[in-house]
Amino acid sequence: MTLSAEWRTSHDSDTILIVRDEATVVEALKAEPMALSTLLTETGDLNDWRGDQPIPGDRRAPAAWGDLVIARAATGEVINMDPRLYWEGIYTWFRSRGVDYDTWRR
Repeated sequence: MTLSAEWRTSHDSDTILIVRDEATVVEALKAEPMALSTLLTETGDLNDWRGDQPIPGDRRAPAAWGDLVIARAATGEVINMDPRLYWEGIYTWFRSRGVDYDTWRR
């Protein structure tokens, strides 16, 4: 079983997903600055991430949560990224608030 972490965005919300074998959502967290910061800097052990969102059967596929912003492997490397969505998200969640995604880590 291989885990990865994904940041997904839709018209009404952003979500962080923990995905098993690139196909099944096992945890879903509402995106917020600290969780996004952790995803973007030091994901840690993805087995330790706990979601706060229900995962109904029709939302087991990662794509059901919206467009992929960035996906990271359990080892930390970037698997996939949409540069436009990434920088829009960085602006929305961090820079518009006068901070950067790693401000809390410094």
